[in-house]
Amino acid sequence: MTFKAGECIFEEGDARSFAYIIEEGEIEIWRETDGNRVVLNVLKSGSMFGELALVDAQPRSASASARTDSILTLVTQEQVNNRIESSDPILRMLLLVVMRYFRAEIDRIRPQNKNSESTLDPKINNNLHLGSHLSPQDLEHRISEAVEMIRMESELQTAIHEGQFRLVYQPIINLETTEIAGFEALIRWQSPSRGFIRPDLFIPLAESTSLIIPIGQWIMRQALDDLKKIQTAGHDNLFMSLNIASRQIEDKNFISDLLQEVDRVGVKPAQVKLEIIERSLFDLNVSLPWVHQCREIGFPIVLDDFGTGYSSLQYLNQYNLDTIKVDRSFVMQMKDSKSSANICRTIVDLSKYLDMTAVAEGIEEKSHVDLLKEMGCGYGQGYYFAKPANIEECLKLF
Repeated sequence: MTFKAGECIFEEGDARSFAYIIEEGEIEIWRETDGNRVVLNVLKSGSMFGELALVDAQPRSASASARTDSILTLVTQEQVNNRIESSDPILRMLLLVVMRYFRAEIDRIRPQNKNSESTLDPKINNNLHLGSHLSPQDLEHRISEAVEMIRMESELQTAIHEGQFRLVYQPIINLETTEIAGFEALIRWQSPSRGFIRPDLFIPLAESTSLIIPIGQWIMRQALDDLKKIQTAGHDNLFMSLNIASRQIEDKNFISDLLQEVDRVGVKPAQVKLEIIERSLFDLNVSLPWVHQCREIGFPIVLDDFGTGYSSLQYLNQYNLDTIKVDRSFVMQMKDSKSSANICRTIVDLSKYLDMTAVAEGIEEKSHVDLLKEMGCGYGQGYYFAKPANIEECLKLF
C-alpha cells in the first residue's frame, strides 16, 4: 500500500482495523492540541504503528501521516486476533492489563477526543477478546484464569521434582488373534493438594512451556524400563508407544536422548513407537527432517487422532509414516452414525493403500471389534480389551 508525502493514513479517533509495517519511507505520528500539531514520533523502515487500536478495540489515540512517499504492509484485525487467541493466556492477560493502563494514561494527559468509543464498529468490538468492552467481572475472570495457570505451572514444576507422576499402559491388540501387540504409555498426575488431575488439564500447559521436555524425558525413561520388564517376562516382540509433543520434536537433544535410553535399557528402536498429532506436522522445516531421522534409525512413527485435524493427504505422502490411528470419536459412533463408520472405513482403506498399519482407538464393545475386523483394521485399543493399568497389572494380562 503506497502513500504520498503529506497523505493522512489515519486520524485520532478513527476506528479502522489495520496496523501497518513500514517497508519504505517515514511516517509521522502526531496529535492536535489546542489547534497545534504536536509530533510525537517519526518512524522509519521496519517499524510498526497503529497496532494499539487492533489489540484493545479502542479508537486511534493519535494520527499518522506519510512524511515522505511511503510503502506500507497492512496487518489485519483477523491476523492479530488469531495470534492473540493462540498465545499463552497469561500473556493475553498481561497484554490486556498493559493496554488498560496505557489508555488510562492517555485519557489523563489529553482532552477527551470528540470521537467517542461509540464510533467503533460494533462487529470489531464484539469479535475482539481483548479490549475495553470487557466488564470488570470478565477482566477479573481472565486474571483469575491466568493466576490459576501460574499456580498450576508452579505445581507442575514441583511434581517433576517430587515424582508425583506415574505411568499407566493401555494394551494395543491384534484384532485378528486378540493377542497383545504392544502398549501405549499414558501419564497420570496425583497431586497432594488437588488430587487426581486429568491429563487434558495439565498436558496442554506443559506443552505451552518448556516443562514438557523434562516430563517427556521422565516418561521416556520409565516407559522403556517397563518395556524391558515386559520383555524380561518372556514377551520379547512387544512394542511401547510414546506420545511426543511438538516441543519435543523441536528439542535438538530429543533423538540423542532417546537413543541413549534405548541403549541403556537394551531394547530395539523398532520396539519404540513415537506417536505424534497432525498439528506437529505443520512446520515442515522442523518435523520432516525429524520424522526422516527417526525412521532411518528405526523408530516407527504413528500419526495419532487422524481425521480430527487438518488431515492433509500431503502429510501422508511426504512423511512416509508407519501407522495411522483412527480417533476414538469416530470409532465410538460407528454403530449409530453412518458417516462415522464411513470415515473409519476410509481411513483403514487409506492405510492399506499406503502400506501403513491402522490402529482404532476407543473400542468399547464387541460390535466395534466386529465392524473394524470387517473393514480390515489390524489393531485396536479400548476399554473392551483393558483399561490403562500400571505395569504390575499389565504383566498379569499375559
